[in-house]
Amino acid sequence: MSTVSKWIIGILCLAALGWLVWWSGWLKKPATQTATDTTTQATTTAENNAPINGMSANNDASDTAIAQDTAAIDAQLKAYSTDSSDVDSSMNDKQVTQ
Repeated sequence: MSTVSKWIIGILCLAALGWLVWWSGWLKKPATQTATDTTTQATTTAENNAPINGMSANNDASDTAIAQDTAAIDAQLKAYSTDSSDVDSSMNDKQVTQ
């Protein structure tokens, strides 16, 4: 291979690598944060700490919160067990003759 063809292949490889880095987003500037973004972030943080599905807030580690979380998990597992047994019984149903 001649020296010129090696240079051309090298330049093409560097161009492909540059395009890949640009396409993957490594060269994008970070977005600037405005006042509305800060308000939205505060609201989102407050929503993340709210109880979900009977569970206590995300950052609550008190004994009461643990008891509440355990009760909620027990209720969800009981519902799962009931649903699972219903599915099992439906799999064993016999065809009804008409």
